[in-house]
Amino acid sequence: MKALPKVLLALTGVAALSLAYPASVQAVPTTYKYTGNPFTAVSGPYTTSMFVTVMVTLAAPLPPNFEGLVNPTAYILSDGVQTLQTGGGFFIVTGPTGLITGWDATAGFGSREEDRVIASHNFPGHVGDFGDIRIGEDVSRGFNFGAPGEWRILRVADTGSTLSLMTLTLMALGLLARRFPAGSGLTAPASNSRNAVSFSSGRTVKRFPSWRCASAIQIVRPRA
Repeated sequence: MKALPKVLLALTGVAALSLAYPASVQAVPTTYKYTGNPFTAVSGPYTTSMFVTVMVTLAAPLPPNFEGLVNPTAYILSDGVQTLQTGGGFFIVTGPTGLITGWDATAGFGSREEDRVIASHNFPGHVGDFGDIRIGEDVSRGFNFGAPGEWRILRVADTGSTLSLMTLTLMALGLLARRFPAGSGLTAPASNSRNAVSFSSGRTVKRFPSWRCASAIQIVRPRA
């Protein structure tokens, strides 16, 4: 085969596939964000302009028609006064498209001196968001019952492996193009030739460990 060696064409095909089928179409970490409606009743530092937000990151997207507990790789709940990342518990229901349609999302901790809780619920007979802080005898609350907010999906595309593959492929194409310039009439060397072209590449990828937090909050199940 003249002009272009077979290996050059093979690498060209790999580059094309890396563009057509990026890693982002595979199972990747997926973040779901909930935004609640403003509180309708407040005390202490809470105001009626505040609301609950929830961000939950899972190892893969939720499947359609799912119902059960999930174990996030990360999560954060906020109510405008406090932000909690401990004591989380999450019971999720999805519809036929995989969107979240029912949920119990709670985070918090408690002791004799102090209690802090943020929660959002959406099940029949149990709908609402609230934030609650108790320090000694002082209690502050913000809540909104009967008006659930909305979830949306924020996918975290894992493009690192795709970019690495593309970079490696393009580097190889450049090396081979220099050794076998177009129109040279040279053919690819046989695999057993001492002059056969060979190349290697290595790359160390630093992965950040995910963290998990065991739930310390009892999940409120929907009423029968």
